[in-house]
Amino acid sequence: MWLLRMNLLLIITLLSVALTLSNAQQASTASPSIVFISPEQIKDIGEQVTLNCSIANVKNYIVGWQKSNRDRTKESNIISLGVQLAVTEDRFRLNFTKENNAANYVLEIHDIVNTDAGLYECQIQVNSTSKITKTVELQVRHPPMLLENQHTNTLTKAEGEDAQLVCRAEGYPRPTISWRREYNAILPIGGQTFTGNELRLNGLRREDRGTYYCTADNGVGRADTKTITLEVEFAPVIRVPRPKVAQALDYDIDVECVVQAFPAPAISWYRDGKQIHNGGSYSISQIGSPDDVTTSVVKIHSVAAEHYGDYVCKATNKVGQAEARLNLFEQNVPNINYSGLKWTNDGTSTRKVVLGHMLIVVTTLLLATLL
Repeated sequence: MWLLRMNLLLIITLLSVALTLSNAQQASTASPSIVFISPEQIKDIGEQVTLNCSIANVKNYIVGWQKSNRDRTKESNIISLGVQLAVTEDRFRLNFTKENNAANYVLEIHDIVNTDAGLYECQIQVNSTSKITKTVELQVRHPPMLLENQHTNTLTKAEGEDAQLVCRAEGYPRPTISWRREYNAILPIGGQTFTGNELRLNGLRREDRGTYYCTADNGVGRADTKTITLEVEFAPVIRVPRPKVAQALDYDIDVECVVQAFPAPAISWYRDGKQIHNGGSYSISQIGSPDDVTTSVVKIHSVAAEHYGDYVCKATNKVGQAEARLNLFEQNVPNINYSGLKWTNDGTSTRKVVLGHMLIVVTTLLLATLL
């Protein structure tokens, strides 16, 4: 009986030793693994964050932290390699602890800034071609910022074409982009505001040109606003304020046309098929005003008989051309624009001119009545 007990005890001891050796062998051949990594972190600018990566069966494998942006479009930055930091900023700290065959690599970032946001990857370099990784994302709350390279400040399109105004922004939480026009005018698509990164305008009209604002807002800090100018090219449109103009011989007179066009048109005047130029009896001036309007004025000095007849105002730009006709005819009573007269210091000479013109007009009317 005693011998049986001794044999059983010996068997149990041998099995225990064998099991221990087996576990030790398995432990020595087991692959490393990341058993824990911190969950997603959301922080404000200026705060601190702690990112923890726990490794089992770490042995002599090299463990490091690496950062990339959220969409992984830029080259990754190595933060640490083994127990050494690879960055020089003192805002970063690495704490390393090891017990038995388990290790913790704790990355601390102090005084968080906007650019710290991204994907932080804990890596175990198994060999030259493979590694084990797990990732934690750090989100940093910060005001919206419109991306300069994502939109143009001026967009030029021809009338009838389609236009696409684009604004994109970064920030956390993700910014919302809204659109409006200057003076809160109605948008071509209707309404005073539109929400979305892209404002699509189909079949542009000249009335659609002007200033558009895109605003990015996420409730953090101040919203960011940019201006986009939409220019719509259209052929000249001519308006003649006075299609028929009367003037007596030997008096000055102005004939004019008002042209609306974009790009700015070249304006020329014709009389009997021949172009009129500055000089002699004619003085030509152009006056620009808002809304792509140009007023062209031809002053005819001391009207003579050969000046009566039709005048043609012609406007041309890259989109097209237009022309309008007006007529200058003779009348006995002079057409005097008193608002255009300039007074001298004592006013005497101009008063004489005005009184003289008034006397001529009154005399002419009296003679017409008597006859």
